[in-house]
Amino acid sequence: MAGMDTTEAVESRWGLSLPWWSLAIGVLTTVFLAGLAFALLVLHALTYGFTSVAGLGSIDEPDVDRYELALAVGIGANVFGALGLSRLALRTRAAAWPPVLAALPIALATGVVATTAMLAVLGIDVLRLVDGL
Repeated sequence: MAGMDTTEAVESRWGLSLPWWSLAIGVLTTVFLAGLAFALLVLHALTYGFTSVAGLGSIDEPDVDRYELALAVGIGANVFGALGLSRLALRTRAAAWPPVLAALPIALATGVVATTAMLAVLGIDVLRLVDGL
């Protein structure tokens, strides 16, 4: 290890570099996004079916294409955000950290941004949800 800097030493000890760990943890966030999109679609379909059978009001029928677009936007924000933030983190003191530990805050930040972007495409205002708490 005589000629290696701290980033290379940490990378060789853990096996993967920070961008790869960010993507690996980002897979978990992508699974969460897909589950959230599916759950929202099912809830929308159930609400639509209940209100149309009971005659309680009018709710637009679920648009699957909109949910697919929202999921694509969320996944894109997640993947490209994780890659961008991990490349930026390599230029900070986090480059000396073990890549797994440096990837966790990156995955948290990109997960929040991706979830917010997905909900925004669906027309759900996250700030209004937070104000209600």
